[in-house]
Amino acid sequence: MYSDKELDKLIEKRGMLKGINSTLGITAIVMVSVFIIYTILLGKTASEHFFGIKTWIEQTLGWYYIAIMMLAFLVCMFVLFSKAGRIRLGRDDERPEFSNFAWFSMLFGCGTGAGMLFFSMSEPLIHFASGWSGGNPFVSSEVKGAVAAFFEAKQAALNAGLLPGDEGFPIPNDLVAEAAAGGLKLTVFHWGAVAWAMYAVVGLSLAYFSFRKGLPLSMRSALYPLIGDKIYGLIGHAVDILAVFGTIFGIATTLGLGVEQIGAGLVSLGVLAEKSQTVTIISIVLITVIATFSATTGVAKGIKLLSELNSWICLIILAFFLIASNANYLIASTLTGLGEYISSAVHMSLWTARSDDERTWQGGWTIFYWGWWIAWAAFVGMFIARISRGRTVREFVLGVMIIPTLVSTVWFGVIGSAGIYESLYSADMSIYNTAVNNWDYAGTLYTAFDVISPGVVATIAKIAALVVVVVFFVTSADSGTLVLGRLLAFGKRPPIQQRIIWGCMLGAVTLVILLLGGKEALKALQAASIAGALPFTFVIIAMSIGLVKSLMAENNELIENEEKMQEIINKEISDLS
Repeated sequence: MYSDKELDKLIEKRGMLKGINSTLGITAIVMVSVFIIYTILLGKTASEHFFGIKTWIEQTLGWYYIAIMMLAFLVCMFVLFSKAGRIRLGRDDERPEFSNFAWFSMLFGCGTGAGMLFFSMSEPLIHFASGWSGGNPFVSSEVKGAVAAFFEAKQAALNAGLLPGDEGFPIPNDLVAEAAAGGLKLTVFHWGAVAWAMYAVVGLSLAYFSFRKGLPLSMRSALYPLIGDKIYGLIGHAVDILAVFGTIFGIATTLGLGVEQIGAGLVSLGVLAEKSQTVTIISIVLITVIATFSATTGVAKGIKLLSELNSWICLIILAFFLIASNANYLIASTLTGLGEYISSAVHMSLWTARSDDERTWQGGWTIFYWGWWIAWAAFVGMFIARISRGRTVREFVLGVMIIPTLVSTVWFGVIGSAGIYESLYSADMSIYNTAVNNWDYAGTLYTAFDVISPGVVATIAKIAALVVVVVFFVTSADSGTLVLGRLLAFGKRPPIQQRIIWGCMLGAVTLVILLLGGKEALKALQAASIAGALPFTFVIIAMSIGLVKSLMAENNELIENEEKMQEIINKEISDLS
């Protein structure tokens, strides 16, 4: 029950936060600076420390990361089908600020767009054909053997001068087809409902407590049902600091992937002879400057426009593969992959490695992804909350968890299946070799353009893909800069100078690790992301409990002075940009 006295206290507490805002912000900046200095001074030793923590987590806590992700998924399912689904994230008469298209575009722009492009073709191919650490654990050894035998026979046939359709040229059998479906199924699992459930839980908590309850749009607010006014003390400060570090590691990983793909695109277009540190430095500096400038324009302008632009280009890229490759195969494969995923989702979600090979594989794939999603949860969750005011709880969960799963299925289904189809049926092994033998994630997509439609069309497609990755790169850094500013401004509009500082910090962390980590730099970023996610998992658990508790009690709460409560919420909304 909210009485006048309690509402007055809420206003008083919000005012108190302003007094400690600068102190906490300086503390966070100092801690990040210490991390950068530590990495610079120790160089590769620092990377080894990251790898050591990652290995320990893989060997001892892989099951824990799996349990945390499943918890988020179950919370979302419960909320989706409960009476709480009718609750609106804002006033009862409020409606969404952004159109559905703009909303979905921004979900991917700040969320997983850059990673989806980076792994779009390479991951399905690797899960289909790679035998690294035993390969895909969800297909049998007989199936794996059939795939290996097929590509060995195909290479021998090409060496002998045979072409597809010639007598003696190998034809993929049912076991190979089963492996192709298995590769797509596993990819969708990593990018589907379980992954987005983590974002949904955090985003829903923040949106609910801010737009419905008048609390600051800050990570600490989600713990209010459990610890009350203590969110304004040391516990609340610690939660926001953990969110800051998780955000930095998560975005740094994404920026690292973006730099790899930008370099690969420039090499493929012939602009560069090879990727180099110079390209890395220039790419990060330029993108950081553009993203920081865009962040100063706010969500409704810069991020919204860039995200919508990328959505249209991505649709064009999908159309390219459907037209240039075998559309019937791509559509059939996508539908099969979706069916396989739905039928196996629970098994895959709970599967935990037992042998050394399995632990190595799961650590390199599933646990890496789960750590990445958790590290990103504060950043993506807060951004999603920011753009979701006015939607119902049920609409929010459907839009943030179910729709992205279907979009991911189509994206990986079409592009990944195109790579698999060309590897199986064309007179070329370059796509297969780039992904499976060379593990060149960034280069696989550009190689596919040359194989499927060489010449001018391939060049146009490469430029389109390069534009997409740059824009995704910008929107990730852009929204990350805004979120970091908000975390340390307690949900308020961060000052322009603070956005600039955090934009530079993001670029600096990414640049330092990439330059000092050598060839293992990207893996060091991934290791740091997994390590940075661990402390934040405890916040996720508390947040999930608090969200369910508050939603279930929603109908029992009364507000004596609705007008005063609405003033608080309106003030919160006016602070958003």
